[in-house]
Amino acid sequence: MTQHEVQAAHYGIGAIYPIVVLDQVHRWYQPVHPGPPEQQTDDHHGMLVLRWTGPLSEEAEAPAILEAAAARAPTAPPSRTELQDFQASLPPGLHLIHLPARHVIGPWSQRPGATSSHVPRRAA
Repeated sequence: MTQHEVQAAHYGIGAIYPIVVLDQVHRWYQPVHPGPPEQQTDDHHGMLVLRWTGPLSEEAEAPAILEAAAARAPTAPPSRTELQDFQASLPPGLHLIHLPARHVIGPWSQRPGATSSHVPRRAA
């Protein structure tokens, strides 16, 4: 079993979301929804990642949910059947996607805007 670190990712300016990189080799391409990513023979695509898409109110639970699911992920590169079975076993809010490395920011705990403790501001 491999330890997967929760990373922060984005698609551009705006929302940052948690992911776990399952396969760092750039060989994945997103097919027509709702299928899992497809393996490609070249390296001009993206990495296979597990993305959390749950509501902001559940963001604190996302890292644990991602880590638990990633621990069950098939060994890279998985067969099409393994990938389909894994995707079918994912809880709501988790999705397999392909993602180019340029969209990975770094550790989730060090993402822009993260704070170690949230202290509400008082109105002046």
